[in-house]
This record gives sequence, C-alpha cells and structure tokens, in this order.
Amino acid sequence: MRTGAALLLSLALASCAELQQAVSTSKPLTETAPEPNTPLSVPTESMTGEKGPASATYPNDYGVTVKSDGSIVFPQHTMGRIKGSTLLVGGDTVLTVSPSGVVKGNALKHTYHFTDTGDLVDDSGAGVRISPEGGVRAMGGSWHYQDVMTFTPEGPGRWDTHAWRTLEIVALVVIENMLPQALRDTAAPGDAGTTKSKGLYIPPPSEWFK
Repeated sequence: MRTGAALLLSLALASCAELQQAVSTSKPLTETAPEPNTPLSVPTESMTGEKGPASATYPNDYGVTVKSDGSIVFPQHTMGRIKGSTLLVGGDTVLTVSPSGVVKGNALKHTYHFTDTGDLVDDSGAGVRISPEGGVRAMGGSWHYQDVMTFTPEGPGRWDTHAWRTLEIVALVVIENMLPQALRDTAAPGDAGTTKSKGLYIPPPSEWFK
C-alpha cells in the first residue's frame, strides 16, 4: 500500500515539475512571432473568435471573424476592415495603433498599449493576452486565468500567429463592449453596465464605434 501511494506521489510531483517547466520555458508571442506594432498584419487564413472555456454568461451573437483579406465580421454582421495601422468601420477610422504600440479610438472606451510580452492593457493593467494557440485571456476582472474567447482557423491546421496583434485588438473590442466584467469588476464611466452584480446593458455594434 505504501509503495503504491509513494508511486502515485512521485508521479504527481513529476507531472507538476513538467507543468512548471513548460510554463517557465514557454515564450511570449513577442518572441515567438516578433511582429512590429504597425502596420497591422492580417491572418493568412481566416480566423473565427468564439466563446472561450471561461464560465461566463456570454451574450447572444458573441464572436468575431477576421478574414484573410483584412475584413472583419463583428456581431450583427457589422463589417470592419484593417487598413495599415487603423481599423475602419463604415469607412470611418474607429481605432488607431501608433508605432509605439498605443491603441485607442472610438471602438474602445479606454486607451491601451502593447507590453514587451505582448499583453494589450490599459494603465491599470486591465486588458487581454492572446496565446500561441489562439486563446484570449482577459485580465483585470472576472474569470482570471481562463480564456473568454478562442480563435480557430476556418480551414484545417493551426494559425501561423503572425497576425496575433490584429486578433488581440479585435478580441479586445468585442470583449470590452460585450463582456466588460471580464476586464473590470466595476465598470468605469462610459462602460457598458455598472457592476458585475447588476444587469449589464450590452450596446449593439451600431453603437460601439461612435
């Protein structure tokens, strides 16, 4: 009996060690795919972002598709497009990325910036992080350490990660407007809703970019 218990314990310790090693040796996307901040790249294969494994109550029509031609399909079939260092909706610039990695515009209620490790956060640390597997983790609100969106390629195979900044930005637009409690326990003035304990008003995409 003791031998069996000792064996189980050693296996558990070995698994923990392997997990710790995997975490410590994993490289951020800024090293895996060191793309410049601008201009924004588009994926070589269309990528669809849908509900992640986080135990959130996702609103209806939650998701987004970034196509290989640079076009974006937001909820309710609202169309956008990546052009250079900007995001266009209806021909209007609704978001701009600076060469230094600052992201701001009408599509977002806060100003964000890319960190050295590829996180896209505001000055308080709230924001998102995308993994090489396409999972988008929100930081600053509910569901810590859980992905609230997952990108998968429309075709077979894995995405090549070179357009990770674009996917991270587009995911942030959807999350901030449709699942703001994933970024902040208490919504700031102008955010959708007030606190996570109250009902949230989710504005339609037609109101996101004004």
